[in-house]
Amino acid sequence: MKYLVLTQFGTPSESVALRDDPDPAPGPHDVLVRMEAAAVNPSDLLMLQGRYFARPEPPAPAGGEGVGIVVDTGAQADRDLMGKRVVVLPTYKYGTWAEKVVVPQDKVAEVAANADPLQLAMLPINPATAHVMLKRFVDLEPGDWVAQPGANSAVGRLVITLARLRGLKTLNVVRRDEAADEVRAAGGEHVLVSGPDLAADIARELDGEELSLVLDGLGGDTAVELVAALRFGGTIVTYGSLGGGPSQVSNAVLLTREVRHTGFWLLTWLSHAPLTEIVETYRYLGSLVADGSLSVPIEATYRLDDYRQALDHAGAGKRGGKVLFAFEA
Repeated sequence: MKYLVLTQFGTPSESVALRDDPDPAPGPHDVLVRMEAAAVNPSDLLMLQGRYFARPEPPAPAGGEGVGIVVDTGAQADRDLMGKRVVVLPTYKYGTWAEKVVVPQDKVAEVAANADPLQLAMLPINPATAHVMLKRFVDLEPGDWVAQPGANSAVGRLVITLARLRGLKTLNVVRRDEAADEVRAAGGEHVLVSGPDLAADIARELDGEELSLVLDGLGGDTAVELVAALRFGGTIVTYGSLGGGPSQVSNAVLLTREVRHTGFWLLTWLSHAPLTEIVETYRYLGSLVADGSLSVPIEATYRLDDYRQALDHAGAGKRGGKVLFAFEA
């Protein structure tokens, strides 16, 4: 069984090694998953560099998310999972960049058997992040407004899709005209390019209405104008800092509008949410993949043997889609 292991922190393609060992045996409460596909995410690359919140001690399994088929179970695990397709929950403990992986039964979630495994491999992190943020913090009703800077990001595009399915309206802010075209092509109807007149542009788009929720994956001052357009008691959720530093919210807005500012990290949710909620989340997202409602662009797939090219490609500055490892049956 081939798999990748983190050997040292540094340049991603130089930080892992390919190993080939006998198939692992599941423990009493474990399942053995034959992997079909596994995504390469920015969080994976950051982890290999030693720059992510999850920072395992090398040597450690590599790969955060993926999908596969349960081919064996431990003596006390649910035998009904045999032959089922499951996603591995992204705890960064078990390593999905592997032909087979042993995972505790409660760290997998069954997904649709009739869906594209490449798309399912990308469910555990970004789609789950977008879905949970839209459900957890504000009781949103059809017609409510959700806004986001950096709307051309992977999570941003998924927010647009999932919000549209719920009848929500999204106000999407980007930094370049080219990015605005990309967001419109992804289904974003209300798209603005940030600039000196952004506050006036936001007011024009809202046309007298107010935002209920702002989702900020950039940090810094990128969401200031959007937060100022929140309704009384509205919420801003920070889930990243790609723009550098914490999200900035003016004291005037906090004091006069009683805006709530909180954070979200998927691994924290996975650690604290009831297992039934987690399983239902992935069941729902898998059903959207199966019926064609949810899909993510894919730029390339690689064999595990070609991991150096895969990691270099995934770290390239501009791509048209995700990079994945695909495993032969």
